[in-house]
Amino acid sequence: MIARATPALTVLAAALWLVVALLAAPAAGQGTVADPPDYQTSLAVYDAQASAVERRLGERGLTNATLQEMIATLVAQREALPDQQQRIADDIAPITRQLEALGPQPPERTTESEDIARERGALNAALAELEATRLRLDQADARAAALVDRINILRRELLADLLLTREQSPLNPQVAATAVAGLFTLVADLGREVRLRMTAETMAPVAVALRLLTPILLIALTTAALLVFRRRVLLWIDGHVSAELPDGSKVAVGLGLAVARLVFPAIGLGIILGIAASSGLLGSQGQALVAGLARVAGLAIAAYALAGCYFAPYQPNLRLSHLDDASARAAHRWTLALAVIYGLDRMLVENLDGIDLPLETNIVVNFALLVAGALALWQFERAIGRVPTKEPTEDEPEEEDEEEVEERALTPLLITFARMLLLAVAIAAPMLALTGYFAASRFVFFNPLATASLIGVFVLIFAIVRFSADAAVRAMKPAEAQATPDPAAQEAPRSIRLIPVLIGFILIAAAGPLIAMIWGAESGDLLAAWQIMRAGIAVGEVTIDPLDFVAFLVVFGLVSLLFRLIQAVLRRSVLPVMGIDAGARAAIVAGIGYVGFAVAGLMAVAAVGLDLSNLAIVAGALSVGIGFGLQNVVNNFVSGLILLVERPIKVGDWIELPSGMGYVKQINVRSTVIETFDRAALIVPNAELVSSTVVNWTHTNLHGRVIVPVKVAMEADPRAVEAILLEVARQHPMVLRRPQPFVLFTGYSDYALTMELRAILRDVNWVLNIRSDMYFEIHRRLVDAGIEVPVQQARVTLGAAPAGQMPGLPGTPMPPRHAPGAPQEAPRRQPPAGAEGVGLDADGGGDGR
Repeated sequence: MIARATPALTVLAAALWLVVALLAAPAAGQGTVADPPDYQTSLAVYDAQASAVERRLGERGLTNATLQEMIATLVAQREALPDQQQRIADDIAPITRQLEALGPQPPERTTESEDIARERGALNAALAELEATRLRLDQADARAAALVDRINILRRELLADLLLTREQSPLNPQVAATAVAGLFTLVADLGREVRLRMTAETMAPVAVALRLLTPILLIALTTAALLVFRRRVLLWIDGHVSAELPDGSKVAVGLGLAVARLVFPAIGLGIILGIAASSGLLGSQGQALVAGLARVAGLAIAAYALAGCYFAPYQPNLRLSHLDDASARAAHRWTLALAVIYGLDRMLVENLDGIDLPLETNIVVNFALLVAGALALWQFERAIGRVPTKEPTEDEPEEEDEEEVEERALTPLLITFARMLLLAVAIAAPMLALTGYFAASRFVFFNPLATASLIGVFVLIFAIVRFSADAAVRAMKPAEAQATPDPAAQEAPRSIRLIPVLIGFILIAAAGPLIAMIWGAESGDLLAAWQIMRAGIAVGEVTIDPLDFVAFLVVFGLVSLLFRLIQAVLRRSVLPVMGIDAGARAAIVAGIGYVGFAVAGLMAVAAVGLDLSNLAIVAGALSVGIGFGLQNVVNNFVSGLILLVERPIKVGDWIELPSGMGYVKQINVRSTVIETFDRAALIVPNAELVSSTVVNWTHTNLHGRVIVPVKVAMEADPRAVEAILLEVARQHPMVLRRPQPFVLFTGYSDYALTMELRAILRDVNWVLNIRSDMYFEIHRRLVDAGIEVPVQQARVTLGAAPAGQMPGLPGTPMPPRHAPGAPQEAPRRQPPAGAEGVGLDADGGGDGR
């Protein structure tokens, strides 16, 4: 046991050291000696930067890039200001303490020592200078914030002007002719570059031809090899993935397939790009075109792999979505088409790769891509529009969990909302491009497309995590949660189910900044938002700091986790080795849990630096009302503490209450859980256990008495019966030898002798089984000894009854023996005198006596 406890104790010590180090870090940092800050130089730099930004804002023709540079400068300035303000606060604190040590300022007519007066004056002057510097820093921060707001207004105006600018329509014949001419010019430039490269070589025509054909052949061979490999992989998966595959294996296979779809095509794409670049036949335009095609291929590969992992068009057993086969294949196909359209837009219209095309060509190509994208969105919307209803199978019960019902009710609403957005984008974007709003059409189509792609990736991650957690829970329930009585094992599936929730919150927090960047936000905007979060949100006179809330949760969670680890180590490794009984172990672990909860709350409050003075005033005002309203709750809570400290009952005890009896399973803050012999949970308030009478059969030890009453016939020898009973008791292994068992002759009954066998048991929990064993053995011994066990018999007597009544049943009318007017039968012979009271057997005859 000590060897098994060593790793857990090591982990516990490391975690405790880490928490102490984190909590001690700020105090250690405050004690270090640093160079005195030059506040005046910093203020001069801040003032010069703000003045330069103000001058540039008065110029005309400002672009979004220029405004973004200004924001970056101001945000960097605001990032440095909190540190300066904190250092000033650290410098002010010792001066304030020294002034408090000198005492209050004496009245005007009262004199004080010259040294004290001189020291007080110097401290006041230093304090006034630092306060003035702090005010100037606050003014610089406010000036920078005002400039950032002004720049953001200008950026929004520029964006509005850009979106409302109307270009020429792509249906204009002149625009179409210029666009086609631009494409032909691009092709001609590419051919001219290749011809110039070929004529510059001083090689024979055959060598030039070989140099031209070699990259083409290599690319063709690489593509063919990749296609063959892909086909073999898909055939292997179809042959090995079956419906009986465990859920965890399905997740692993699906992720492995997604990685293979990403890695192997990426390797092939890299080989093709390397061959094209090493050929030496491409110029600047050709290299730019190849780079753009590589981006298109990369997006297509990513969409093929990720959408294939979620939709699994050809592997229904690996599918994470709720679509049928036809819908999944259509959704996968149109997702790939949208990725290709997005890549072509970035290559041809955005001109990110150095491909020089005229504006008219961009207008026409943009319109063509938007029309193709609208058709793809329309088909994708039709594919995800129908969610099949899940019918219960033979292995699955028809009853559904409440969470699953809510999810299945919410999913159609979300899908309907997404479909409406897709249809709106598919209709609006081509119409804007057709009417000449070039920038607006791109803003309406490609920004939602990029946002949907990001959300799709996060949905895929969340689906994988949730599917894995559900598979882990289903795998753990039969092995641990059901077969293991440990409460920690029973709560393990619940802890695993919290993992998808945590991952969901992380994904939502990460999606916010990324979506903002898709819609035009820059790094400066994100830093400004971060500064607003650090400064807090003012609501009246209260400042709400989201970071303090996060810090509170993090510190509280870490400290609580540390104490949970301590509880686990004590429960499983330390306390069992110390020989403490189960009840004491449960009380110690529960007490540490309460202490950990309180310590976690105090440390979280200390880490955030909350001012609890106002809260104390409010709590004092509400204490009387809370005391009356929650009197029972407080009574049960205090009673629970008494039960843990005094331990009149403990976990594992067999107790008896007026409301029932059973074993104590858990002592909680408000109530105690008792498991009855019918396996029902009896929830008893702790106050009832403290204030009422409780019979604890296993309070100090497990010893208890068994009483076995026995009845024998009147003719039996009581001493012989006594010997048999004592022999049966002494031979049972659960009966103690001291005190010795004994037999009581309790008296006579109407038909038997009554005796009782009394013995002390080693474990009273087995009293019912032991009494049954003794009865079996006593019955066998009595039969072997010829001693009868009397059975009470019902006796029926017959006597003279009045006319119209049955004999022996007073008040019962006698049924007529014949119909009226019928001839009477001969009178029956009456029983002889003295036969009254003779018992009859079941056949109506005599009893044989």
